[in-house]
Amino acid sequence: MLRLEEEYNFPIPPERSRRPLGVVGAITDSHMTQDRLSRQRSRDNLLSTSHTHSPATTPQPILLKEEETWHEKLGIWIPNDLLPYVTDEPVYISKRQANIKGQHFSPGCGFWFDGIRKRKEAHELAVRQQKEHEAWEVKRRAQEEELSARAKLWGTSSNRIEYREDMCKDLTKFQDHFHKKITPLADRRVVLHNRLTQGKNVYKTNKQLLQLEQELGHFNIDYFSVIDDNSPQYRYKGHTSDDTKQLELRPHKRPPILPEYTDRHHIEIKKMRLDIMSPEDSKVFA
Repeated sequence: MLRLEEEYNFPIPPERSRRPLGVVGAITDSHMTQDRLSRQRSRDNLLSTSHTHSPATTPQPILLKEEETWHEKLGIWIPNDLLPYVTDEPVYISKRQANIKGQHFSPGCGFWFDGIRKRKEAHELAVRQQKEHEAWEVKRRAQEEELSARAKLWGTSSNRIEYREDMCKDLTKFQDHFHKKITPLADRRVVLHNRLTQGKNVYKTNKQLLQLEQELGHFNIDYFSVIDDNSPQYRYKGHTSDDTKQLELRPHKRPPILPEYTDRHHIEIKKMRLDIMSPEDSKVFA
């Protein structure tokens, strides 16, 4: 039973439509979805218009997402890091199938994406190896220029500069060691000569001086007791010329073929055929 407004003792607010709380959110979401679809349609129209104006260009991936891109030709979403490695070449199921251009995975399956990732890894490995090779080449050229500059100071070639420098270092090291060992003996002889000049303990001083002179006469230090004879400059003494060294460094040089028997001559002995008489011959010689 409806009551009139005059029957109430307080003012009644005007009537308005009441909707469930979830309805408002649904309407808002529907409006946002429609706006998004309209923007998507307008962008698709622009892309289709651009394709109609340039029919000679190949279809390119469109519809960008956050981390994936829609490939129009394949009709699948592709991660942005794998997109540069997606080509017209299919992903074959094995190397044998790749050689015969046989069976391959369908684009979009898990094995297909694994193959694309292997392409990416192989490309990154090749790029890394190329960079390492270029860095090695730069380092090698810098080293060659440094060796050439040092060789000019020594008046020799780049192949023999390290040999000469190492020999000079070893000789300097041996001379320092020799000087360190003989200096006390030379100083002692000076002291004994001063005693003789002053006339102090002449007999004892002459005896010590004679013993010292004998010790100096037998004084000797082996060169290789100080220097390591296993160093490269002593194992390869550099008697080979520079041209021969450059020739021996050929990368495609064949290894020498040595004969199997070096201590004796290999004489090939021909076997003699045994003569077998026929029955007719045996009757004659019987």
